Amino acid sequence: MVKAVLFDLDMTLVDSLDLAVLRQRRIWSEVAEKMDLIRPFRTTGSIAPHQLPGQLKALGFRIGIVTSSPQPYATAALCQFGIAYDQLLSYADTSGHKPDPEPLLEALRRLGVQPGPDAIHVGDDEVDIEAARRAGLLSVAVRWGCASVPKLSSSAPDIFIAAPGILLQPDRLAGRGYIGEAMIGNCDFHPHWGSVLRCDVSPPVYALGRYFAASDPRHAQSALSSAILALKSDDRPAQRFGEIVGSAISRGDWKPDFVVPVPMKPSQSRNRFAGILKAAVAHMNPDIAVVPEGLSCVRDTEGYKQTGKHNRSEAMKFAFRTKRAWNGAKILVLDDVTTTGATAAECARALLCGGAGEVRIMVLGRTQKACSGRICTACGQPMTIRSNRAGSSRFWGCSAYPVCRHTEQV
Repeated sequence: MVKAVLFDLDMTLVDSLDLAVLRQRRIWSEVAEKMDLIRPFRTTGSIAPHQLPGQLKALGFRIGIVTSSPQPYATAALCQFGIAYDQLLSYADTSGHKPDPEPLLEALRRLGVQPGPDAIHVGDDEVDIEAARRAGLLSVAVRWGCASVPKLSSSAPDIFIAAPGILLQPDRLAGRGYIGEAMIGNCDFHPHWGSVLRCDVSPPVYALGRYFAASDPRHAQSALSSAILALKSDDRPAQRFGEIVGSAISRGDWKPDFVVPVPMKPSQSRNRFAGILKAAVAHMNPDIAVVPEGLSCVRDTEGYKQTGKHNRSEAMKFAFRTKRAWNGAKILVLDDVTTTGATAAECARALLCGGAGEVRIMVLGRTQKACSGRICTACGQPMTIRSNRAGSSRFWGCSAYPVCRHTEQV
């Protein structure tokens, strides 16, 4: 049972975007002079994000504010918006900073609450998600302050919300996960905006959950990841996946005319999507037609998974064809996992060349980044592994790029 809720401050409770560059560069004297630039968020529903801590506190929950900003700034911002809380953890209170879990664990210690199912963490950034995971807490990300929903999809939270009011029932958050993860695990499911992950903008890609590679420690606890991996050689998960896909399509706010699977490679003899689509039909609008042979693959791509994003796009060029004239139809392409999006993009190109009016993609899972915990020594922000344009070498790059251009060797 949830006893404590930990909140990030900037871009979670208050809109401090106009001060982002100054805060990143830690020019706090100038920040102090421009506190009037901080605004409340305008979101759907009757409650604003900055009102959440006070309402949760009134309901009996313990409230912690955990920020990497200095205490004078955080206190001023909280006072400016009348944000209620029990404990404030600022930059100087711990030696480690998010994505290190130390600030979250210290906040819980001060609140008298044990890490685990008794607490959740609410934030807007990858560092919040990683810190929560490493502290053993349920991670909740908020759409209203998130800089890029597609970017965050590769380090996705446990729960992704667009309406602040959802947080007023913390004990029901377990049913607000992704539709694929909830249904494959036979868990309670309450549909909302965050029931699917928005992964890419062009073409739009919707993931039904998070995919953790077999080498990722989180794979062992992910029923969805195990089922996706099993589907590569076993049709037994197909029936359940069909129910999930059909339900996701019927609940979506975009209705396709046709559903087309990513085709088999010439060297393959088994279509892993055949069973899924057969089962999905019973859960979809009868006006939506399934076209199993809507696309064909004209060549195998050797070493595809070992190449970088740019090379993958080059390798996939003209790998798919369609013989149908789609006459402006809306088409949903079904794939199992998306990592760089190269396959989906090439499928969409082929269908658009064949006369489709609009193409979107649905995948069973979005590949998740491994949580590194590495911090930039130049600015204190988390670092991520990046590749050069050719994909021939990798390096550690600061997540604050281009404000910070610090790099390190892998």
